[in-house]
Amino acid sequence: MGSWDISKSSEQYRIEGWGAGYFKINERGNVEVQPDTNRPSIDLHTIVEDVVRRGVKPPLLIRFDGILRQRAQGIYNAFNKAIAECDFKGNYTLTYPVKVNQQRQVVDSIKKAVDGSTIGLEVGSKPELLAVLANHDLPHGLLLCNGYKDYQFIELALMASKLGLRPIITVEQFYELDTIIRASEAIGVTPEIGLRMNPSNRGAGRWAGSAGENAKFGLALFEIVEAVKQLQARGMAHCVKLLHFHMGSQITSINAIKKGMREAARVYTELYRMCPSIEFLDVGGGLGVDYDGSRTNFESSMNYTTDQYARDVVWEITTACDESGTPHPNIISESGRALVAHHAVLVTEVMDVAEVPEPPTQLESAPSDDDKLRELNILYRDLSLKNCHETFSDALALRDEFLQRFIQGNITLEERAYAERSLRFLFTRINGLRNELKHIPEDFEALEGMLKDTYFCNFSVFQSILDHWAIEQLFPMMPIHRLATEPSRRAVIADLTCDSDGKIDKFIDLHGVQRHIDLHPYKGDQPYYIGIFLVGAYQECLGNLHNLFGDTNAVHVEVDETGAPRISSIVEGDTIKEVLSYVQYSGDDLLNGLNRMIDLAVRNGTMSAEDSAKFMSRYKESLGGYTYLLWESPSNGFSVEPSNVSVPSQKVASAA
Repeated sequence: MGSWDISKSSEQYRIEGWGAGYFKINERGNVEVQPDTNRPSIDLHTIVEDVVRRGVKPPLLIRFDGILRQRAQGIYNAFNKAIAECDFKGNYTLTYPVKVNQQRQVVDSIKKAVDGSTIGLEVGSKPELLAVLANHDLPHGLLLCNGYKDYQFIELALMASKLGLRPIITVEQFYELDTIIRASEAIGVTPEIGLRMNPSNRGAGRWAGSAGENAKFGLALFEIVEAVKQLQARGMAHCVKLLHFHMGSQITSINAIKKGMREAARVYTELYRMCPSIEFLDVGGGLGVDYDGSRTNFESSMNYTTDQYARDVVWEITTACDESGTPHPNIISESGRALVAHHAVLVTEVMDVAEVPEPPTQLESAPSDDDKLRELNILYRDLSLKNCHETFSDALALRDEFLQRFIQGNITLEERAYAERSLRFLFTRINGLRNELKHIPEDFEALEGMLKDTYFCNFSVFQSILDHWAIEQLFPMMPIHRLATEPSRRAVIADLTCDSDGKIDKFIDLHGVQRHIDLHPYKGDQPYYIGIFLVGAYQECLGNLHNLFGDTNAVHVEVDETGAPRISSIVEGDTIKEVLSYVQYSGDDLLNGLNRMIDLAVRNGTMSAEDSAKFMSRYKESLGGYTYLLWESPSNGFSVEPSNVSVPSQKVASAA
């Protein structure tokens, strides 16, 4: 392939596509990040080394608050530009749905993300409402209340107006209307009501089912009309302030957005005729993220830009309103995924590798004179480009035959082990000839599945990228260093969990899904870090405690006025004691129980007093420690350049 350089790595991992200008490869062969447009890029690998040197171990979730600011400003700029181009008379408000990432540090950063503009917050549950009520300190801050609601939820939302907030309660199910009316009368607060329509036009992509006949949320048009009539009968039609609709997350096609907007804009003009007090059209979420960099309507991509999205949203609303003589509404969007996905990177360390062995020139002597073992040796000796397909078929048949003969007791364990290893060598040699064939047989596709290394990494798929397991969401992944050299190993990634699904064997590709990732040979005396990118949306709170692996350590990184990276806060990951408490194991009860067992062992003579003290000390130390492996080699002793990253001395306590 000739000499390797960073441009080939950039193409290999498609970083210029999904990186969206925030991530690239520098001259040192490391991934670098540009969180702030007006400040220099910073080296991701250097940040990881510095954090590890300070005793904060991988896996690490690294958040770049500057990217949050850039994403928010970019969405605002796109809508403001579209508003000017279309001579639109309304305003635009970006609203963050906190369900996308409820972490307080993330929400606080988003609230401060845009100078001179207001960002609203959207909640979809009572816990989210309680969190936001105590922290939504923006003057007249817009508070959208979606999701299922009981009387207490609605009562709290209404009373938020007395805090100086502007709560709008969206009717998702028809029964909620009566509850809103009762609660507002009881506490003497005039409600501001939103009506969520269930659009007939569906989105495009994995979540297209969010709209249409079988959608979970939203009112049918006849229910909207009936709701308005009930409010009119009570003299409360003026309470209707907002029309909301949502076509699904990660909409991949701009045509689906256009169709949905035409329907919603038409409903808005009719609703204005019935309720002239209406002010807002909430277009929901759906603005996509290009996870694979292909810029297509593939489910992990999108075939449009943020500017195109904003322009089409504003244009469709402008057209419908102008044709009907309806005043232009204020536009709200809830583009949570597009806002936060890019800002977080999960960095994990490779602990070990199960490599596909390199085949020898000839096989070593067989442990016996078995006929089938001799046949296997002949296949290996005579393999050529001309007969490789036939040899492959014969080898597959031999593999099955060796298994059956072993089960029947006709060959020994040593003989089967020899056959298994020799077949692996043979398949590897056949795979090496595959690229020289003018036509590659279909059954050769099975070779790729047989001949991949497994890189074992210190993290949990179920905790940190649950969507990969649950819905096969693709996330960009790549080494964060050594990118000036060729990644010569085809691999899949395995996590720490005792679960066969705890692996990553589907990766982004220009033409869909790739079943391996190219990685560098693992060197046991040096750390090897892999970054999993664009994990800022949904993954943290969706993550579960499979095998009781908890939240990872999280690091917030800023770029200071000199252009140097600065770690603004470190949020320590869950301790073993904390995750055990989630499943009703009290730390004190565990220590008391172990003390009783140790005392009995000492009295029975099976444990010395010295061993009992050491055992209890180790137990207490582990109980208060990280749920992930404290990998001693090689990172603890790895020599790196002097640090230029400033870190606060006070760590932030982990939030359960």
